[in-house]
Amino acid sequence: MLCSSQHLHAHARARNPSIRQHVPCRLLQLSLRKKQLCPSLRLQCLTSANSRKSACATTACSQATAAVQPAGTQKACTYDVIALGNLCLDIFVSVPELPSTEVHSRQKLLSQLTASPPSRAAWEVGGNTNFMIAAARLGMQVAPIGHLGPDEYGQYIKDVLQREGVHEVRPLIGLEHLDDSLKQTLLCFVLVAPDSAHSFCSRYDFGPWPLLPGVTTMPPPAWQALQDTRAVYLNGCLFDELPSDMVLSVLLQAKNNGAVICFDPGPRSWVLSSGSRRQTLDALLDLSDIVVMTEEEALAVTGQAGAQAAAQWVLNRPESSTQWSIVKQGSSGSVLCSRQPPAVYNQSALQVPVGDTVGCGDSFAAAIVLGYIRGYDIPATMALANAVGAATAMGTGAGTNVASAQTVLHLLSNASAASTENNGNGGNKQNGKAMLSDQAYGNAAALQILQDSLTPSYGKSASAS
Repeated sequence: MLCSSQHLHAHARARNPSIRQHVPCRLLQLSLRKKQLCPSLRLQCLTSANSRKSACATTACSQATAAVQPAGTQKACTYDVIALGNLCLDIFVSVPELPSTEVHSRQKLLSQLTASPPSRAAWEVGGNTNFMIAAARLGMQVAPIGHLGPDEYGQYIKDVLQREGVHEVRPLIGLEHLDDSLKQTLLCFVLVAPDSAHSFCSRYDFGPWPLLPGVTTMPPPAWQALQDTRAVYLNGCLFDELPSDMVLSVLLQAKNNGAVICFDPGPRSWVLSSGSRRQTLDALLDLSDIVVMTEEEALAVTGQAGAQAAAQWVLNRPESSTQWSIVKQGSSGSVLCSRQPPAVYNQSALQVPVGDTVGCGDSFAAAIVLGYIRGYDIPATMALANAVGAATAMGTGAGTNVASAQTVLHLLSNASAASTENNGNGGNKQNGKAMLSDQAYGNAAALQILQDSLTPSYGKSASAS
């Protein structure tokens, strides 16, 4: 049976003696975000008094410990997250077979494609726009800082982001400083063979690096945005665009101003892991609060075989400030290692029909950032990220084809109902009472979190909390 608000208050007061007076059940959701309630009671706070079935009559605490979010992330800002760099347009091109990997032939192909690109029917926003669109659809306030040329490609990206509710792009370069090499938006050609195999061809592959030469400082509008955000998200492609020392300096100042740094090395993991860029990679790993990688990327970055070993390696670095280190394992789920308290959490994957996996990792990261900056615990955050990634995998392509909120809600609703049924059938018991597992709690809590996030008034109150 669900607790009344008085019952919830008693449990909250037991865990936090500073709670002296009775408060409505709804107000105890603040305790959920601050981790002052056990998993069962957190779920009961999140669940309405009439949704008895989804709560599964749970009164026992979850066996696994939900890691506590470090203090200091509740920062009142205009933006929940800034996506830094990597603004590009994906252009899909059907080819009879994938081209050779030989550098000269691919450079020639890039020149040919750039000279006469396909029509708009083949265009889709790419790069960090995958993350931004997913984050906006989850109810976050998102703004990009990046470079778009004064051309039709740049205008196309601006129009799409505006329709998706993403804030205006803050430019990395003032128009008065643009030379001919910077007057075109970065294009990434996605080459698709008849068997659906694909590869990419863009200036990111060939340089010269940095792709945005002469940028040594942030323009004032970009700086103002970085001082007014709770988080900054970037991937490894940023180091192809800007000088490494500038990137690290910008991120350090944002972090000192209270922003959470989330880093996803992405497909550039192999390039960053060797040669002169390795020092930059190590510095960024240590600076980041959240590191998210695939298992293949993690092997390249850490040299450690196995998701948990790789995630733990990031935390164990002597100068590391990382709080959450996450390794994605595709259909096998994902693993998160946390610093405080030390914990390992394994998230099972949702079983869904897969269209393709393009953009799944970016979508996953958007949900991780939401959970972290709003102070939700690991099971709830990982369940949400898991569902967002799965919803993206059900479609084809990324950009505007990433997860919709309705699809994520549907997946979480089904997963929560299935978890409730499994628990109700006696899957886990303690002293004869049904016990909610962390996975079951996570699915139900993530469902309520997303419903709250999509409430028009919630984003503003959460940002100010």
